[in-house]
Amino acid sequence: MFGYVRPDDPYIYKKDEVLYNGVYCGLCRSVGKLCGQTARLGLAYDVAFLSVLLHNLADADVRLEKRHCVVHWFRKKTMAAVDNISLAMAALNVVMCYYKSCDDIADEGRGGMRKLTFRKGYNRARKKFPEIAALAERCYGALAECEEQKVASSDVAADPFAAMTRDVCMGFVPRDEAAESAFYFLGKWIYLIDALDDYDKDIKKESYNVFFEEYGSKDGESLILEHGAEIAEEFNAVMYRLAESADGMKYRFNNDLISNVLKRGIPKQTRKVFGKYIKQEVKDVNRSEQ
Repeated sequence: MFGYVRPDDPYIYKKDEVLYNGVYCGLCRSVGKLCGQTARLGLAYDVAFLSVLLHNLADADVRLEKRHCVVHWFRKKTMAAVDNISLAMAALNVVMCYYKSCDDIADEGRGGMRKLTFRKGYNRARKKFPEIAALAERCYGALAECEEQKVASSDVAADPFAAMTRDVCMGFVPRDEAAESAFYFLGKWIYLIDALDDYDKDIKKESYNVFFEEYGSKDGESLILEHGAEIAEEFNAVMYRLAESADGMKYRFNNDLISNVLKRGIPKQTRKVFGKYIKQEVKDVNRSEQ
């Protein structure tokens, strides 16, 4: 459930590319500092974007600096300095990796080594940010119930992850309706795009997938051919709410990068996942971009 929230590279300004990469590297450093070096293996761009957005909404300046890192030890890289927000997002990243490994064990009987990899980091994250760990535990417990009950509603199935994303992030920014909506629908989109992307894999492994419970198509190609319009409409609604929320948030700094990700990057990733199941892109899937 990681790695989908990315900018649309051809349309990103150089300054924003430097910022995004710097925040990603800074988050990697924060993970290592908070949870240990092995926990860095699960670092995701999704959480890096949350860090960018939270810093902006919280009026917390991102201080970029040149430093060596474990991977690029031979030359310095631009990275964001460690602060409370980056540590919190590091904790969220590691906690989600841990619960994802627990879910893999429950679904497939595999993932024990991955769980061991993140257990120590999870314990350290839970100690430093107990409220984040508690929200994640509640989320993944609710997701497990959805899987057990074979919930056939994408709104119901996506709600725990969407609510967790909103509640974790709103703990670091001033209360704002548009921000709450943005975090919720971003979390909902991540859950749904992950379910769509994993459709064939989940069927093969007989794992829960909300789109299979809703439509029962034998594979991803059949799903899009038979129900692509309905699913595209659902994604369009989520992306519209994201774009609407982006316009309503109270930014403290320049929001070019945030706008690129929410209004261009997410529709682009949606088209990419749709496109893997068909020869040509699904039309009208990026209505929110227009």
